[in-house]
Amino acid sequence: MILTRTAIARPVTTVMIFIALALIGVVSARLLPLETFPDIQFPGIFINIPYEGSTPEEVEKLITRPVEEALATLSGVERMQSASRQDSAQVFLQFGWDEDVAAKGIEARAKVDAIRHQLPDDVRRVLVFTGSLGDQPILTLRISSERDLSDAYIMLDRQLKRRIERLEGVSRVALYGVDQHEIRILLDADRVAAHGVDLNELRGLLEKANFSVSAGRLTDGEQRFSVRPIGELASVDELRNILVRENLRLADIAEIELRSPERENARHLDRRYSIGLDVFKQPGANLVDVSRRVQREVRSVEGNPQMRGVQVFALGDQARGVTSSLSDLLTSGLIGALFAFGVLYLFLRQVATTLIVVACVPFSILITLGAMYFLGVSLNILSMMGLMLAVGMLVDNAVVVTESVFRERQLDPDNPQQATLRGVREVGMAVTAGTLTSVIVFVPILFSCRSCSACRPTSRSFSSTSRSASWSR
Repeated sequence: MILTRTAIARPVTTVMIFIALALIGVVSARLLPLETFPDIQFPGIFINIPYEGSTPEEVEKLITRPVEEALATLSGVERMQSASRQDSAQVFLQFGWDEDVAAKGIEARAKVDAIRHQLPDDVRRVLVFTGSLGDQPILTLRISSERDLSDAYIMLDRQLKRRIERLEGVSRVALYGVDQHEIRILLDADRVAAHGVDLNELRGLLEKANFSVSAGRLTDGEQRFSVRPIGELASVDELRNILVRENLRLADIAEIELRSPERENARHLDRRYSIGLDVFKQPGANLVDVSRRVQREVRSVEGNPQMRGVQVFALGDQARGVTSSLSDLLTSGLIGALFAFGVLYLFLRQVATTLIVVACVPFSILITLGAMYFLGVSLNILSMMGLMLAVGMLVDNAVVVTESVFRERQLDPDNPQQATLRGVREVGMAVTAGTLTSVIVFVPILFSCRSCSACRPTSRSFSSTSRSASWSR
């Protein structure tokens, strides 16, 4: 009643406040980040350490156990789960919901870096993933062509992947289905045995034959020279001519060739081999804007002569779902406003009173958008569902209050202010109780969602961030 009495006593101030809040909402509607789902941080960390060409037993002994012992010193760990495979070691850590997963991820990486000297020398990467819905790709592309693309890694990396990575709002781009060329050295067992070549010495020789170091600087008067010995192998022929011993070259005991890695999985589009490209956005970036920038860049790349005959298709675009939901929300609001106007005018037979109820819908949505912007809430499917639900409750309450005020003003037409206050007083408690009842129904969802098993990440769900489906159409 205090708000109602104040608003009636100062109508100009009330109107100006609503107009100002609505203008703030209009500006905020352009600045709000658009997402499919809110960026929920799951309390888990997944650590993947690739180690090709080994066995599960060796991976467990050399990598998994030392990493487990190091990560066990982390505070707040509720559950630890590991898996040793022939090509990698995987460790999953689960924490409580009150833990800062981002900080735990940095701490976990520091723990693993501290024991890098205990891991095999040929361990190249340690991948740390934190569970977040924002880690899902916003755009999934497929690259297909009539020509063979199995050797097109360098072209696709330069002409497509790197150009997309430079766009504003893009955090990373994953290109899969095509790999860089690698040098394959296939030793002949009979020749190795006949020449008595020690494999450990041969491995050390190959490691020393390919290096890149700086030998310092030479100063001669006003001139300064940087000395850099040439130790990098520039061609396959240089590798073939490496002397294993006197009068024995590497080509004499092995077959050496530059080739593409063996393909373990493949993707097809319309029964043709295709290449996948996943685009990830930065946290807080507008999903729709990022997706549009990427698609514009893809269309410009298709005109490049080097990309002639190469077609890029968008298989999954989260921006479409967001824009479709926004369109549905706008359509629902317009339809609801139209029905509310028709029903109210049918019963009240007064245009001014009916327009008050209809005008409360856009004003309330705009004010809510402004509050969402300052509270850091993104516009996603869940928040839009809440907006639609709130609009329905708002129209219901507005109809009840307006009808009560209209009835009181008919009974006392000479005193409109007092009639308005009496009309609001009569239904104020009922409207408040009804609204709180609807709110209370949804409050337990805020707590039950945190503890349900469906929201708990597993090692399988985290591993999907580093792997993808083998076949797709």
